[in-house]
Amino acid sequence: RLKAFNPNTHLIENGANSELFSSVLGKTKTSDKPVFGFVGMLQECIDYNILESLAKAFPEAILRFVGRSLPGVDLSRFEKYPNVEFLGLKPQTELPDIIADFDVCLNVFADNELSRDVSPLKFYEYLATGKPVVSTAVPLQVNDFRDCIYISKTSAEFPEKCREALNEPADDPKKQLRLEAAKKCSWEARVQ
Repeated sequence: RLKAFNPNTHLIENGANSELFSSVLGKTKTSDKPVFGFVGMLQECIDYNILESLAKAFPEAILRFVGRSLPGVDLSRFEKYPNVEFLGLKPQTELPDIIADFDVCLNVFADNELSRDVSPLKFYEYLATGKPVVSTAVPLQVNDFRDCIYISKTSAEFPEKCREALNEPADDPKKQLRLEAAKKCSWEARVQ
């Protein structure tokens, strides 16, 4: 859209510290429960209805949020779910230890104008961990990774995709594809 105003416009998407986040591969999970994890700012463009449906669909699992809540976001709806945890904002260097406990990484954006074009840092970091990723169909860039992640096209489908991801075999080729994709999305590759 911006090229209409200036043809010399280029998109450089976010990247990830692939080396830091791939260190998750050598870490051991400590929780005996399934953990669905979200890392990032808890802001208005996140689809909290989907996340609440996930808390309901998996009462035996933990839904873990890592990140700061931004002004205007009401998270009180999650108070009634004993399986929802908020860890708050954490330094990037601590994230691999936290994500090591995730069984499934969540990329959950509401379908709106802002969400279609964001380039979420967390998404590329998730890929570098090799862990299964379940995403909404927005931002649109996730479609470039449809061979290695689970994309939910509807809100109702999201818990189903999470179940698929949770049951992904350890030797599933998607894991290697995620790791390869992460290398192409590293900051080094972006700069190159």
